[in-house]
Amino acid sequence: MDRAETTGLGVALVAHGALFAALSLGIGAANLPRITGDPIEVSFADETGLVSSAPVISSEAPAPSLAPELGAPEEAAPASAPAVAPPLPDRPSPQPAQKASQPAAQPQPKQKSSAAGTRTKTSGSRFGDDFMKGLNDVPSASRSQVAPAATMSAEALASIKAVIERQIQPCADRQRDPGPGANQIRVTLNLRLNRDGSLAQKPVVVRTAGVDAENGRYEARVRDLAIAAYVGCSPLRELPEDLYRTPKGGWSNLNMTYRLP
Repeated sequence: MDRAETTGLGVALVAHGALFAALSLGIGAANLPRITGDPIEVSFADETGLVSSAPVISSEAPAPSLAPELGAPEEAAPASAPAVAPPLPDRPSPQPAQKASQPAAQPQPKQKSSAAGTRTKTSGSRFGDDFMKGLNDVPSASRSQVAPAATMSAEALASIKAVIERQIQPCADRQRDPGPGANQIRVTLNLRLNRDGSLAQKPVVVRTAGVDAENGRYEARVRDLAIAAYVGCSPLRELPEDLYRTPKGGWSNLNMTYRLP
């Protein structure tokens, strides 16, 4: 323990001693409060008896109870018999007159009880036999408004090809004949068209016909001219919208035959 710790310990001891002395002097000098008021007188008795407050029970026997004497019952007077009227003489009962022409009564058929009738009615259907009457008489709005699907017939296909050839012809007329016999070559092209008549892809050569030994050298040139004619004159116009694509084909996918003028 160094000097600083020793000094602190001494100061703490002196402070605790001073605090203990102050508390001791305060307790000794405290004034207790004075009791005010008149004193209560208390007397002491040598003997004290207990007084019972229970009711006193009598030891005498109770007096016997007396019932009233009952005499013999009096007999009631006999009731007088009712007067009987004398019998009347017998009279013949009148018989109803019988009708000569009245037919014999026929037995009526037995009717079913109301409970059976109620059960029969409730067991059947609550709807009548004609509750569906008239439902199928009125045509459905959806059926009447739906137009029949367009069909690509042979006549419609021929008409579409004629419209396309008329539009391609100006581009074909501007092409030059490459040589003798080239106008005898026929080139079949496959066209893939969009709905606006434009080409979806470059025309593809399907086949050629009319090629011989004399004009065979012009076959490739005629193919290029056929493709150039359709590319130069597209998009195609005046094509029916409802026949663009049908279950039996349409002008969205066509094979056209080209030939030099």
